[in-house]
Formats: sequence, structure tokens, C-alpha cells
Amino acid sequence: MKVKSTIKRRLSPMLIGATLSISFLSTACNSSSDVKADAEANAEPRAIPVRVVELQSDTISDRSLFVGNLEAVKIVEVSPQIQGRIASILVEAGERVEAGQTIMELEPDESAPNYQAALERVNITEDDYQNALKQLDIAKAKRDSAQAEYDLVSKYVPRVQKLAEEGGIAQIRLDETLQKAEAAKNNLISAEQEVSEAEVKVNQAQTNIRQAQAQAESASVSVGYKTVKAPISGIMDDLPVKEGAYVSAGQSVVAKIAQLDNLFLNVRVPSSRANQLEPGLEVDLLDPTSKDKLSTGEITFISPTVDQENQTILARARFNNVTEKLRDGQYVQARLIWVTEPGILVPTGAISRTGGKEFVYQVSETNENGQEVVSLTPVELGDLQDNSYQVVLGLESGDRIAVSNIQKLRDGAPIQPESQTSSSTASE
Repeated sequence: MKVKSTIKRRLSPMLIGATLSISFLSTACNSSSDVKADAEANAEPRAIPVRVVELQSDTISDRSLFVGNLEAVKIVEVSPQIQGRIASILVEAGERVEAGQTIMELEPDESAPNYQAALERVNITEDDYQNALKQLDIAKAKRDSAQAEYDLVSKYVPRVQKLAEEGGIAQIRLDETLQKAEAAKNNLISAEQEVSEAEVKVNQAQTNIRQAQAQAESASVSVGYKTVKAPISGIMDDLPVKEGAYVSAGQSVVAKIAQLDNLFLNVRVPSSRANQLEPGLEVDLLDPTSKDKLSTGEITFISPTVDQENQTILARARFNNVTEKLRDGQYVQARLIWVTEPGILVPTGAISRTGGKEFVYQVSETNENGQEVVSLTPVELGDLQDNSYQVVLGLESGDRIAVSNIQKLRDGAPIQPESQTSSSTASE
């Protein structure tokens, strides 16, 4: 028993020392972990690199897209004025020709065309032209008279209205004066319409004279070759005839010429847009594949009726084609611009969607470490324009937003702006 007690006394200091060593190591380890945790807690949050843009006022447009095929404003089928055999063809398909240029020569089948009848036709058209001029003079005289009457009555309307207000004359006198003014206005409108119609008849008579003279010149050819000339400037289409072919006067089509200086496109506009549809609206012509702008034109014709089955209105847009890069029958996309106004656009890549709502990360402040941070800002968006959305509510011109690394951001996250540009540059 004494031996055991002695061993116990000898071992106790050793055990006590080991226990103290373990306790010290444990305390040291715990202190190290706490220091590391405190260091991590006090370290600056890692800034996320993002591209930042400053929003600026841009042009917002309400527009609709349509597709269709371009049509040449004028395509003329050329027929010979005499029957005969084609002696030579002087042009090729795809070649540009000018009005009056000889494109073919025919060997006449008849040696004595009825020249006298053609001359008589010229005389008749000239008489019609003179009569049309007389009718135009009469219409202008009636218009001048109606204008003078309207000016006279209109001059007294304010005076009579004032007298009626002051009680100087009875209301019935004012009503009579207003009725006279309205009647004079209607007479003037009718007279102006007569002048317009008379001018149309004069122009038509001039056209008839030119046609009759051309026919007379054609009939004067009794021998030799007959020339076929291009009636308009344009591009030669595929030639349906060959040299040596026999053709008939006024029946055989020997050539087709397309005038491509201007082209038009028919679009079917929903009747719900009837109040906005008007001549002069801008229309952009786009390549359906690349979306590149091909040309810019405008609405020149609007049908006065609505298609009952489809509830659409036929409108026609006209496009300049001076470079002749557009072709008759070409399939295109048209963008009709209804209205343009100032507004703010944000790139589609800057939009974050959560819970069915749209947000952007707005750069609005700095944290305690001097880092710029972003805040999740709700926005109300409008229509999509190219690669950007119209902002209806939530942002103003001058606000800065993040447009890259959106998936890595969160509300209050610090950022490192890579560059700062305008919103219009970013949308491009």
C-alpha cells in the first residue's frame, strides 16, 4: 500500500503538467481561429468587376413591323406598232436604257401603213386639247368669282357677330350672314374642284396628243426598218423574243422595262391604328435576315376602306432606289414609325427579373470602405426597341447602372467599374 501511494505521488505532477500543456494548446488553437475569423470579418468585401453606363435621354419610337414584296412603281410592256419580223435586238436583259432609246429594229410586213388616219387622230386630239383649255379658263373664272364672293361675305361675319352680341341686330340676321358665308365657302370648294378636274382633262389631252403624234410617226414608215424605242427609263427585264421572230402590232410583247428609281410596298395595317395612320409616316426598309436598314421611305397612299374579313387597312409606302440595289419582287421587312419622343433606354442585358418583376442594379452610393455599391432598383419597362427596353418608371437621365456580370450581383454588392459610357453607346 505504501508503494502504491508513493507511485501515485510521483505520477501526479506528470499528469498535472500534461493536462496543463493540453489546456494551453487548446486555448492557443481557439485564439488562432478567433483571430482568423475576426480578420476575415474585417477584410474588405471583394468588388465585382462590372461595366457601368450612365443613362441619357434617347429617342423612343412606337413602331410596327410588316413583311412583303417590293413592287416597281412603273413596269411597262413594250409592243411593236407594226407587224413584222425582228431584224435586230440592240439591248440585253438587265441593261439600263433611257427613254427614247432604240432597243429593237423590225422589218415591216406592210409597206403602206394608214398614215392619213393617224394624222386625223392627231387633229382630233389637238381639238380636244383646245376644248379642255377653254373649260379650264371657264372653271378658273368661276373659281375667282366664288373666291371674291366668299371674301366679301367673310369680311362682314365678325362685324355682324359683334352687332348681334351688342343687341344691335336680331339673331336671325346673324344666322342669315353665317348661312351666306357657309354657302359661299361651299361654292368656292366646288369651283376649286372644277378647276382641278379641268386641269386633269388638259393633262390627259396633252397625253393623247403625244400618243397620236407617236402613232402618226410610226405610220409614216412605209419602207425599211421600224425602230422600237423604250417608252421609259429603266432596267430591261428578260427579253421574251429573239431575232427573226415574227411579231404582231400592239399584241406581241417584245420587251419589259422596270423603272426602279422608286419602289413601293403594300402593308396591311390593323384597323385599330386607323387614327394614327396618315400620309408621310416614316417607314424603314429592313433586310429580313440581317435586319440592316436598306432604305427609308414614307406612307404615300391609304385606302379609304377597311378589309371586312381581316379588319386591316391597305397602305402603300414608297422608297427611293437611286442606287438601284433594291429589286422588283424583293422580300423585305418594313418598320412603320408611328411616333417618336424622348425617353430612356436600358440594354436588355441589364435587366434582372425576380418574382415576375423587372429590376436593374443602380450604382448609387459607396460603402464604409469607399467602394461603389449597387442597389436593386425596381423598374417599369415599355416596348423593346432594337436591343434595349424603354424605361417607363424607376430611372432618370443621369442614373448609372451595371450592364455586365448581372448574375453575380446582389443588393448592396461592391463593384469595380470597368468603364463608364452613355446608355446610347451601350445599346449599340
